Amino acid sequence: MRHEQAKANQADKSLEVPMAISIVVIFGKPGSGKSTVSEKVVELFHSHQTIEPITTPIATAIVTTLTSLDLDTCVPQWMKDNFAQGIYPTLSQRKEFAVGACDYVDQKLNSMRHADKLIISFSFVNTDLRDVFRERFLHAKWVLIDTNDAEAQHRIDQREDHFYKGARAQKKETGIAKDERTQIDQDSSEWNFAKVEFDHVVLDGIQSVEVNARKVLDLLLLD
Repeated sequence: MRHEQAKANQADKSLEVPMAISIVVIFGKPGSGKSTVSEKVVELFHSHQTIEPITTPIATAIVTTLTSLDLDTCVPQWMKDNFAQGIYPTLSQRKEFAVGACDYVDQKLNSMRHADKLIISFSFVNTDLRDVFRERFLHAKWVLIDTNDAEAQHRIDQREDHFYKGARAQKKETGIAKDERTQIDQDSSEWNFAKVEFDHVVLDGIQSVEVNARKVLDLLLLD
């Protein structure tokens, strides 16, 4: 009897579908083209679904969906206003933002099914922001859109009413202690994109949007 029950339990486990939702984080300096690539991935994904719907391995008829989240929507208005004046968030403010953004992603994940896929786009300029997200979303794959400073700045200059388009040279010290400002500068804040110290995929930001989007889509479809 026990042997039969054990076999039944084993059979049930063989039908289980992994609950992890596939997550790809697209990051890079402001102006690298993250949002544009993310939007193209969604477009290509929907085209792929129309031609060949993706279902779970055990044919449960659950069609995979793709959700794209731009974490710029999580940036509070006061922080956007500061960016526009060349005032950058302190370390504590960045950590508070990161935790809130993670909670936002978690809420989205809780409404998704296990076969679904998620793209997160954000600059993640600072190492502390990356660390908070990597601790919360251990299995996420990170894709860096590597764009040179001149091209990134050119793209920023073409934007309309975007909070990153601030006067970067203006550093206002109002309300920020000297020690805290020193810590900010030491922590690759403002517009210095910190070196990436963990495994990630690198895409050429000068490459066409469609080429980079297809590479991201391939990465998503591997899971």
